[in-house]
Amino acid sequence: MSNIPFNRRVAVGKEFQYIQKTIKNMDLSGDGVITKKCHGLLSEILGVLKVMLTTSCTHALEMAALLLDIQPGDEVIVPSFTFVSTINAFVLRGAHPVFIDIRPDTLNLDESKLEKVITPKTKVIVPVHYECQNLGIVV
Repeated sequence: MSNIPFNRRVAVGKEFQYIQKTIKNMDLSGDGVITKKCHGLLSEILGVLKVMLTTSCTHALEMAALLLDIQPGDEVIVPSFTFVSTINAFVLRGAHPVFIDIRPDTLNLDESKLEKVITPKTKVIVPVHYECQNLGIVV
């Protein structure tokens, strides 16, 4: 039996140099030099005043659930193929998950079925994007 690679790390530039510099300078948390550079670059590219980086997509989803004021009974639409943390951020605040089928060619939410599952209680639709080649899956 062989393993199917799920995440592949790719270095395309000076990532390892930056990591070494960060460790050497003990600049390992929050608003360090690299983080501030990322904030500035993303603000410029996106044309926004403020950028907030999170440590993971899970944290970003939890922040989104708080900012959207998710309440018990709210419905959150998610693809049936996703990480558990995708829906946990909302279920922890009382939301009801609504799972929608995925497209076999992309493994992403099947947009042709979306309209049928939207109700007056729908508060959020969380699309999740997968690249089949990065999952090591051939379709």
